[in-house]
Parts: sequence; C-alpha cells; structure tokens
Amino acid sequence: MSAGFVRLQNAENAMLGPLLAGAGVDWVLELAPLSGGAPALGVPRHRMLMDENGWAWPCRAPAAALPFADEQLPAIVLRHLFWRAFGPELLADAVRCLKPGGLLVSVSANPWHRKSWQELGRRALHLPAWPRLLMQHARHSLLLQVPATAHWQGIVPGVAPLLLVVARKPPRGPRVRALRFPARAQTMTHSVPTSCRAA
Repeated sequence: MSAGFVRLQNAENAMLGPLLAGAGVDWVLELAPLSGGAPALGVPRHRMLMDENGWAWPCRAPAAALPFADEQLPAIVLRHLFWRAFGPELLADAVRCLKPGGLLVSVSANPWHRKSWQELGRRALHLPAWPRLLMQHARHSLLLQVPATAHWQGIVPGVAPLLLVVARKPPRGPRVRALRFPARAQTMTHSVPTSCRAA
C-alpha cells in the first residue's frame, strides 16, 4: 500500500499554499501518491496520482515517464515520491516537461523526523536526507530558491517534518544571430597618382 503521509498534511498546507500564492503561476501539475490527502495549494491544479504499479490516475503510465511533451508545463509540485527507487528519474522527467522559467516545488518527508517513520516504517531509510535532496536538484542546473527557514531546518535532524526545495528551470535566453555584412563591391579602380602644379 502506498504511503499517504497523512500526518504531514498540516505542515504541507502551511508551506505550500503561501509559497504558490506568491509564485505567479496560473496552475500547477501535482504529482503525488494515490493514497492520502491533498494539500491546499491556493491555485488551480491538475493531479497525477501514483500507486505501487505506476501512474494510476487519471491515466495509466510507467512510473518514471510523464505523458507530456518537452517544455509544456508552467509549474510542477512533486510530493512524497522521493522514497521510491525511481525518484531521481521522475525528477529528471519533471524537469524535461517544465517550460523555461517554470517552477518546480519538491516536497519530501524528512527521514530524520518521527512522523516519517510513522508513515513509512523502515522504508523511511530510503528517503533522501537534506544534502542528497539538494544534490538531486542541483544536477539538473536548476535555479534553486530554498527558503531560509527550510534550509536550516533541513540541516538540523528531526526539527522539520518536511524537506522543501523550490527551483526554477533556467529561462531560455534570446536568440542571437551573427550579423552578416554584404561583401564589398570590388568596383574601385586603382587611382593613378597625378601631380598638380600651381600657377
């Protein structure tokens, strides 16, 4: 049975709602386990939910493959899927689907917090700790925007029940074309030196 992370719901509501309200996104794609509640995000969302066999709702698809074209989504919230073995592959596919400048919010239960052990038991050992979670995101050249409180709380074991990484996909710069100047016309004739004598 998939972990629902029900005990972390209040912490998610407190963090994600205000964060997304000020992020300037019209809607988000939420990727989450099938069981368990959904946090109050404060913006319209579409959901894809996963069970033990892969994506289960609203479509069936392999676990680490999102059914979206490259650079199509404005924002993705990736919730509680990092304890699975394919968490890094799913993160890479989420980055692929994000538009340039798109927002990525990753939420993971803190492996050093008792609520994670209440939800997952020994499977909590598979959760990435704070340095590993940051490194997984840094590998994709994302512009990390980790809130200061989340940063120091993530470092101190057992303080925060959730680890939160906020990042943006780098915007694509304007295309610069090399200037091409027309070749000079070779119509100039060689001048013949002349002498002019003043009267």
